[in-house]
Amino acid sequence: MKKRLYLLLAILALISMSACTSTLQYNPAYEGRIQSAPGALLEGRAVIYTTEAEDNYIFTGNPTSFTGAATKISIPLGLITKEISQNGFERIFRDGAVLTRDLAAVNNYRVVVRPKVSNFSYAYNQLKNVGLLITPQTEISLSIEVLDNSQRVIHANTFSSGVKDGDSYMMSGNPTDRINRLVHEVITELVNQATSEVYYLLQNRQT
Repeated sequence: MKKRLYLLLAILALISMSACTSTLQYNPAYEGRIQSAPGALLEGRAVIYTTEAEDNYIFTGNPTSFTGAATKISIPLGLITKEISQNGFERIFRDGAVLTRDLAAVNNYRVVVRPKVSNFSYAYNQLKNVGLLITPQTEISLSIEVLDNSQRVIHANTFSSGVKDGDSYMMSGNPTDRINRLVHEVITELVNQATSEVYYLLQNRQT
């Protein structure tokens, strides 16, 4: 009886995900908790530098799971990464952080930060819960390059999330929105890791 119930629920979940592409948006309300500086704020300000192509980067593709395999999402990873990076780095510098696509137009900064999502995938994991529930998942890598005010690279690293789970659900009228929320939260976590690393890097350079 239980097996039949699980099968029915699995079929209903698959039917609820029709073959279409869902367009997602940056939503500041979906960001996770931006951490504050672990100590006194660093002197100066940061510049979050991105190119137009990076800002306009939109991932469009299918999940890696069988569930929802016929569907696609279109999510502005470039915009989400840029906005969350500014929100994160402005918390560790006394004069905050500004966005630019043109470094020549900005002066009086301490460092330039170049953030970029270098790997992304998502899934609707139904096997994890024996077909009863669906767990939204994503895996993201965030690459960060830091330049000093002479535009020399002083640090670079890639932060990888591993597979991250969102809250499981039985049925949802908007499963892609759950992926969107999870992506925002995971990018926030990665930016928090990056800001912490950069904070201690710069603190050690000035002592």
